[in-house]
Amino acid sequence: MKYLGTAVGAALVVLAAAGPARAQLLLQVPPEQPGPLVKEAFASAYGQALADGLGDALRNAADPACLDSKKVKTAELRQRGLDLMSKWGSRMLEQSASLIDTKAYESKLAEAGGQTASAELGRLKDDADIKHYREIERPIRLTAVLDSVFEQFDRYASTTGIKLAPVSPLAGGNDILLTKDPTEASEKALKEFIATHQSPALKRFLKLSEDAADAMTAAVSAEQAEKAGPATFFRGIESDLAEICVR
Repeated sequence: MKYLGTAVGAALVVLAAAGPARAQLLLQVPPEQPGPLVKEAFASAYGQALADGLGDALRNAADPACLDSKKVKTAELRQRGLDLMSKWGSRMLEQSASLIDTKAYESKLAEAGGQTASAELGRLKDDADIKHYREIERPIRLTAVLDSVFEQFDRYASTTGIKLAPVSPLAGGNDILLTKDPTEASEKALKEFIATHQSPALKRFLKLSEDAADAMTAAVSAEQAEKAGPATFFRGIESDLAEICVR
């Protein structure tokens, strides 16, 4: 079972330019508020490890003379980088959500799961087993968001000549980051939970979540998705990077 695809009431928006499956972005209809979602993701151990990696990359890339002229201390770069990625990561989520035709999503979901499928998914969230399932699944979703943001950013930096070392595990091969990734442990916990909890509500929830994933994919315009990519999400970040002396 693809647990990323069965996240609570969620589905995959497959951005054509995103590359590997790890860069697929989980969204909900209606979507979660991007700001709080990204903030929660960065508050995780994995998010903090990514922030550390970004801070190191910024310290190595920033021009010392420029930092002096702007009175920016190197110790500030980790937080400045975290603020920057929170801003642009939230922007990426907003733009990704705009690719979804919500009417088409609701129609496709109704075709697959019944006319009341969307409302049923909403009600099922109050079930005790499903609440527990969502708690176990949450780290997977947060990790998927962070990986998507950094993979898209690293690709943008590479293609536009921004001289900043890649941060994402996919691009940078950071073993420390990989040890912080909670995905494998969470997926194992989900398998164990499903094996020991066979309630009708949970079974129905999982089925509707699969239907929602398919409906979400079908509700994204292929033409729009093909145009979406690093430049869509991060064009203009150069100005913010210049403020911390990364050219």
